[in-house]
Amino acid sequence: MKAVILIGGKALRLRPLTFRRPKAIVPLLTRPFLVTQFELLRKAGITDIVLCLASLPRRIEATFGDGNAFGVSLRYSVEPKPLGTGGAIGHVKSLLSEPFVCLNGDALTDLDFRALVGSHESARATLTLALTQVADASPYGVVEAEDLPTGGPPRVVRFTEKPDSPGPGKISVGAYVMDPAIFEFLPGKGASSLEHEVFPAVVAAGRPVAAHRHAGYFTDIGVISRYRQAHRDALDGKIRIPGVGRPNPGGVIVDETASVHPGARLIGPSLVGPETQVREGAEIGPYAVLGRRVRVEANARIRDSILWAHTRISEDATVTEAILGVSSFIGPGASLSGAVLGDKSTVAAHSTVPWLKN
Repeated sequence: MKAVILIGGKALRLRPLTFRRPKAIVPLLTRPFLVTQFELLRKAGITDIVLCLASLPRRIEATFGDGNAFGVSLRYSVEPKPLGTGGAIGHVKSLLSEPFVCLNGDALTDLDFRALVGSHESARATLTLALTQVADASPYGVVEAEDLPTGGPPRVVRFTEKPDSPGPGKISVGAYVMDPAIFEFLPGKGASSLEHEVFPAVVAAGRPVAAHRHAGYFTDIGVISRYRQAHRDALDGKIRIPGVGRPNPGGVIVDETASVHPGARLIGPSLVGPETQVREGAEIGPYAVLGRRVRVEANARIRDSILWAHTRISEDATVTEAILGVSSFIGPGASLSGAVLGDKSTVAAHSTVPWLKN
């Protein structure tokens, strides 16, 4: 079985972190986000993957190549212009002559794809969606499903736009199984939306659309707040991120190539990435993520923050509840709180960001 991953969007809601990179290669802990999806599919025996690209495709191809280094085989479909989620599927129609798995490129989940495919096959469905129950469905569209009297997977009966007020509901986790019959509901060319156009049309036509219940972890990393929360959840062990090691008894993951001074203090849960240096008197954590080749100088303090690769925190600086892009620099004695800075940002010595009036 093949898989299609939809990663064509411009990731505007993650800016400034995505000015120079697509969402697929934004780091989660210390690895490109898309690696988590490769691992999830590999567990289900799915290694033939098509990536549907529109924004910054060369960055993605340069990062993942043919996929061999990640245990998968990758093919790339580069759209001449953004085609939306539906148009992207239509663009790779020639590669999909059998039922296939489809995954949104910002979905972080521990979904069992073998079970999802099993639900699709037992329902003999045209389309099967993985659904999860959330306490507040207002940021998402709601999917209504009903149990069948004959048993088996529930049947999807309706798609509803985002609710006007907070409240519980079932939402899609951005993972589907589709029969090639889905192409009957796609326009011959041009852009379309799976969620808003194609899926409702399949239901309206009376085709079987099954719901697969997912009781495990799900979030999407498409906005800053959820990207930050995904790191906290990973450090808390709510979702396992492949390839980043196990925490020590203090709850800190320290890469074997990192250098941490005995006089530094590490507070879990936190992560110190490959080739990172932490100097004497520095305090790291809780909920600090230091990416590859980060350098934290003496007596600096990092808490509840995500530092991307090659960032340097100078002596006596404080970074709290912040996200810093690649190769950023925080000067001596500077204080940074609640900020999200893009690549190569600089905060001058003894500056305060944000500045607070007395």
